[in-house]
Amino acid sequence: MTLEHALQLHRSGQIAAAEQGYRDVLLEKPDDADALHLLGVLQQQRGESAAAEASIRRAIEVAPEEAQFHLSLGGVRMAQGDDAGARASFENALRLDPNSVEAHAVLGHLAMQGGDGKDAEGRFRIGRLVNADDPMILLGLGSLYLERNDAENAAKFLSRAAECKPDDPTIQSTLGQALFAQGAFAFAERAFENALQMRPEWAFTALCLARAKLRLGKLDQAHALFSALVEANQQTFGANAGLGDVARKQGKIVKAFKFYRRALNIDPDSSGAANACAWCMEQLGDVPAAISFLEDGLLRVPSAEELRAPLAELLERSGRHEDAARVRAAAMHA
Repeated sequence: MTLEHALQLHRSGQIAAAEQGYRDVLLEKPDDADALHLLGVLQQQRGESAAAEASIRRAIEVAPEEAQFHLSLGGVRMAQGDDAGARASFENALRLDPNSVEAHAVLGHLAMQGGDGKDAEGRFRIGRLVNADDPMILLGLGSLYLERNDAENAAKFLSRAAECKPDDPTIQSTLGQALFAQGAFAFAERAFENALQMRPEWAFTALCLARAKLRLGKLDQAHALFSALVEANQQTFGANAGLGDVARKQGKIVKAFKFYRRALNIDPDSSGAANACAWCMEQLGDVPAAISFLEDGLLRVPSAEELRAPLAELLERSGRHEDAARVRAAAMHA
């Protein structure tokens, strides 16, 4: 079998036949770098990382100047959790081919994961000079802007990424987050649904979809999504808080408190859950309990300034004027 025939089998998904083809080629030409590389790519697709690394490293020994081989090795090392090794391989690929958009994109995403937004943006910007419409470059820039709370620019890059690669669930889910942050809840809903059609197991995206439906007033659908997450023991804090929000919109204060309290038990440092529990207690006429939730929240997280104003107001209403003044003074000096 020729290498070209084996590659055609590989591209058509006939993995076993393709592997046999690559091995047939290597029986005749043990140092065929392309066959070694493609065998390694196939092995990585099957999750055989150690074998894939061995095959691709052998290909690099034979043809060390092939940038694509170093890219593939970087992908294997990244899948193994070796980010430092992956970065070195991608840097080698970039040294051999400075116009490698893939290398710029992956190095940018690795920089983002490491918390170096400046380096990541530089990588993405250089990559755009080579290919302005590369989806992974656009995803990276959109994600950076989303982290910076610039939803408008995030949505611009992510929308273009989705146009270029509509079948990428990560792009769709991240686009949904940017649209949600803009308040475009119907468009966010559609993007999250697109992502979940491809990756129905993504719990965080399901949580985001539920939140979008909540904002759109689709309470029954939101409730079903939040409940499914709770039953699956996934995203339990957000799902319980979401169920509390649904009950709150329905005017069911006792039920809302039950779910907010569960959320607070999951994350006792959540100022949002503490505030929600306090609001429920206030609505139910138990002001001392509301004060207790807010005071406990501030004890746990002194930087939770959003709790000070409602606490001061409740203290004032309870006749605790000096305590209210101290809370306000603390807010002024924060």
